[in-house]
Amino acid sequence: MGLILILSALYFIVLESSIISRKAFPIPDPSQQDWNDILLSPQPITIQTYATGIMQTDLSGIMNLKHEKAVTIKDRIVEVPVNASIIQHPVLGTYLIDAGLDASYQNNPYGTTRGILVNKFLGRGSQEPNEDIAAILAIEGITLQGVFLTHLHPDHTAGIVDLPRGIPYVMGRNERYLNFRFLMQGDHLAGIETLYEIDFTNGIELPPFGKCVDVFGDGSFWAIESGGHSKGHVMYFINGVEQQVLVTGDACNDQYQFDTAIGPGDFSNDHDKAQNVLESIILFKELYPEVVLSFGHDL
Repeated sequence: MGLILILSALYFIVLESSIISRKAFPIPDPSQQDWNDILLSPQPITIQTYATGIMQTDLSGIMNLKHEKAVTIKDRIVEVPVNASIIQHPVLGTYLIDAGLDASYQNNPYGTTRGILVNKFLGRGSQEPNEDIAAILAIEGITLQGVFLTHLHPDHTAGIVDLPRGIPYVMGRNERYLNFRFLMQGDHLAGIETLYEIDFTNGIELPPFGKCVDVFGDGSFWAIESGGHSKGHVMYFINGVEQQVLVTGDACNDQYQFDTAIGPGDFSNDHDKAQNVLESIILFKELYPEVVLSFGHDL
């Protein structure tokens, strides 16, 4: 009985704030069955990526310095942009991929996040006026229809605090929301009643990647299963007429990581899976050099 009481108290005090109802994201039938057909059928969808601020972090957090190719690379503090992308569909409207940082980073290096573990585990952010995602949307005069998240790490969810609550927020199945009372609590998703999960078991195989989903059903926007950096990490492919872009999220943080072929580091859930995903990105770029890579922390 004592253990049950302790666990109940732990749930209420620490864990309850991280739990949000989840529903399956509706998956339409795919419009194509392989990358050659997809790339030969571009759609009038566009993407624009913005840096919403700068984050300081350990290189070992974003790059696996235990990898055999990293023996000459020393750990150090690096500064990386924190990106969010606006995609515009001619019929369905405007969506975000990731939310970047909110305006609180102009005054606080940890944004809205508080807790006894923040100084130890959370990178320090900085931001100029009007760099936050809400300001960017306001300047562009955009009415947002939804947000697709590569994963739920704080530097990708912080901007949500300033976004509407009555729109869908979509991510990969079983992706964890990192928000724990008194330890590391940002409440980035506070007020969102339901998160929508993409279940890739209902997708199709598109080598060199695994399961993929035709998000809008018209071949314009694809979600790609890419667990490794986080359990439910998702990459997105924008099949535009002007540009065909693979948004890698933190499956590949920057051009340096792509060039060295060294996978994500200590912030990752599974180093082996993360390395495999990075290698699939490199192979995809070799097969389809016309595709532009948009990294999670590079411009």
